[in-house]
Amino acid sequence: MKNHGFLGSLIYTATLLASCANNELADKSVVQKKAEIYYGQGTNDLVKKNYSQALINLLKAREYDPKDSLIRNNLGMAYYFREQPELAEKELIKAIDLDNNNTEAMANLGTIYMERNRLKEARDLFTQVSQNLTYMAQFRNYYNFALLALKEGDRKEAFDFLNKSIKEKEDYCQAHFKLGELYTEEYKFKQALASFQESSKGTCVIEPAPFYQQALSLINLNRFEEARLKLKE
Repeated sequence: MKNHGFLGSLIYTATLLASCANNELADKSVVQKKAEIYYGQGTNDLVKKNYSQALINLLKAREYDPKDSLIRNNLGMAYYFREQPELAEKELIKAIDLDNNNTEAMANLGTIYMERNRLKEARDLFTQVSQNLTYMAQFRNYYNFALLALKEGDRKEAFDFLNKSIKEKEDYCQAHFKLGELYTEEYKFKQALASFQESSKGTCVIEPAPFYQQALSLINLNRFEEARLKLKE
């Protein structure tokens, strides 16, 4: 199973628990409330990367409400991060069967298909995601399209989708970092440096990889003193 950190090739998403108004809670059955409690805790565990505990809580949530598409989506991701892709795929397919508007589940399933080289199925799912004009994470979908294009050997399309991703979300550091890698492969070190600099901003400022790649770009540009300072940083 591949690394799932900042610079991993795939980005997965979990559907977060939405807060409910008091009157909505009052209308729910005891079983539904229990399902929601376990779902919320399991989702928090998933976000914190406590995958075993997430699995425990989300399985409990599914036990109370097996027809909840959001529970099945997050359970699928818990299975994935516990290195059980077949079980993850099964849960994500069920999530989509229960709600064919669950765009997050489609995106998640598409990334799993892409990782397993089921490229046509992945593209079909990413295309469905792109057709949801209200989906708030299209930048991530464009990024996945770019990774898919690279697997298919189409670098031009990869560049196009990475630029679309950044246009959708200017501070999406994964897209900037991937652009930096592609520019480096083409010996365009000035453009690579600019992309790696952008990838070290915002939520990615604590990650070391963009700074290290900036140093390598500076070395390739014969800017050795700046590279030394960057390595110290």
